[in-house]
Amino acid sequence: MTFRQFACNNVLRNKRTYAAFFLSSVFSVMIFFVYAMFIFHPGIADEEIHGSVATGMMVAEYIIFLFAFFFLFYCVGAFLKKREKEFGILFMHGMTAKQRNLLIFMENMLIGIVSIIFGIGLGLVLGKLFFQLAGFLLDVQALEFYFPWQAIGLTFVAFLILFVAISFFTVLLLRSRSLLDLLQGSQRPKREPKASVFLSLLAAGLLVIAYTLALTADGISVVVLLLPVTVLTIAGTYLLFTQMSVFLIAFLKKNRFFYWKRTNLITLSDLDYRMKDNARMFFLVSIVSTIAFCAIGTLAALAGSIQETVVKTNPFAFEYQTKKSNLEEQKHLSLIENGLQQAGFSFEKHQVTMRILPQKVNEEKVGVVKLSDYNQFALAANTRELKLNENEAFLVVRWFGDAVESKVLDVGQRQLIVKTDTKMNPLLSGLDFERLAVIPDAVYDGLTGLEEEMRYGYVVPKWKDTQEISLKLEEQIEHYGEHYYFSARAPVYHSMKQMANMALFIGLFVGVLFFVAAASFLYFRLYTDLENDKRQYGAISKIGLSDQELSRIVTIQIALLFFVPIVVAIIHSMVAFVSLQSLLKIMLIASVVKPTAIVLLSFVVVQAIYFWIIRNRYLFHLKRSMSR
Repeated sequence: MTFRQFACNNVLRNKRTYAAFFLSSVFSVMIFFVYAMFIFHPGIADEEIHGSVATGMMVAEYIIFLFAFFFLFYCVGAFLKKREKEFGILFMHGMTAKQRNLLIFMENMLIGIVSIIFGIGLGLVLGKLFFQLAGFLLDVQALEFYFPWQAIGLTFVAFLILFVAISFFTVLLLRSRSLLDLLQGSQRPKREPKASVFLSLLAAGLLVIAYTLALTADGISVVVLLLPVTVLTIAGTYLLFTQMSVFLIAFLKKNRFFYWKRTNLITLSDLDYRMKDNARMFFLVSIVSTIAFCAIGTLAALAGSIQETVVKTNPFAFEYQTKKSNLEEQKHLSLIENGLQQAGFSFEKHQVTMRILPQKVNEEKVGVVKLSDYNQFALAANTRELKLNENEAFLVVRWFGDAVESKVLDVGQRQLIVKTDTKMNPLLSGLDFERLAVIPDAVYDGLTGLEEEMRYGYVVPKWKDTQEISLKLEEQIEHYGEHYYFSARAPVYHSMKQMANMALFIGLFVGVLFFVAAASFLYFRLYTDLENDKRQYGAISKIGLSDQELSRIVTIQIALLFFVPIVVAIIHSMVAFVSLQSLLKIMLIASVVKPTAIVLLSFVVVQAIYFWIIRNRYLFHLKRSMSR
């Protein structure tokens, strides 16, 4: 047998252990390759979405590549630790450290090259489906399939470099161990896990502080607190698994009534060892899953609220605002109305007049509008109407969260008490003034000789179908003129919908990649302990452990392995979503409850199915070894 054949046989003999690692590698390569196919597609350059799609895909490529490096590096290091006994036997038969390093390098490269080939092949098979899905989400015609030489080259070279780098660093960081330590391998006696009471309390404290800051943050302060809350959460999660979990298990062991009840003695006997050994894995799974949940949930909420957001920011299908000095007013209005009529769209036209006060308030020009006119305009736009007393004025905010400093407003000979609502979306704005005030009709009618602006709003029931006429009008009427302003809702809606769906398309597969990696961690960790569990439960079965009791013990232990980090990730995500809710309101996203619930429930269902499959397979292997 040649050295090359020996390396190949090592991989094939450990195929069950390497399965999750191999499949995760294939999935990473496939997603990277599919995104590369979009970037290099010859037809995408002609699309209006080219710039945003290419940028988004390239960002996703970097994320996938960096994540794949750290994930695979961790897995390779864990595999080598499991094979210490094997290396000890090989050293006894004359293998040198240089030959061991070459063996590891060849095995990693073998898995890597096969993963690249399978990932690219799977990407080619599913490429057309991805193109159709992207076309549907981006609301464009599906791209034609092509043979992506450039994408194949980029993917193959990038991941070949990645696997070479991982192999090199793995060999470089291998620690020298005595032959006795290697031969003992995982059977070396373990020290009893000990947890620090201080660090356990610190874990709880860090998480409480992080949650409190996140839940009490409001508006833009969420962005300011994002970094410190993230750091506190990561540190608290790490200590939660490395210290607090061991402390809680030790506490349960001291309760004899609970510890000695039925099979709890066996279940808890080595659970603290498992928690200590798996602490880093639990930590990684929790953090990676939290990132996946938050990313997909936020993007789903953004994509699902595009219509609501656009309607709030653009109350009318078409809007035209003009000064009295605008000589092209009637020409532009005729273009809008004739264009809609010729295209077969019914519409309602609404008009409101605003006057500009001569004096500034807090260094800002203020425009005023009659209360009845404003309410008529608001009613047409399906927004909130206002109620005012004779001595009150309502100052409209310019954006969500905008502050109003003035307490009174001088209008003509009257001084009005200022009311406002910082959570109210602005309905009107000015060309020559910064702030708008709604005032009683009688006060408005008493103002004379002031500059005026008119705003026209067109309500079109089938506004989503006005994309073509909107683009044509935008060519005929500039968005911003010296004396006017024109806007159409449909182009904004289609553009934002494309951007949001593109982000969801990219984030969905990156998030799924993170989740697949988390599942791979769990699978690998479980099958790493399989041989030890066979010996342990085989010995216990000889003194009367039944199949039913074995099933219960293994189910509880595997359930903890699978669901403890996921439950922690879900709690982290729910706190994050509550905090993000106040920030997303600025983007006029009403609620993230529904998309968040769908995302979390979907992941839990998938995890439950994965748990059921792995649990049955694991029990099958245990019972088969015990029956021999």
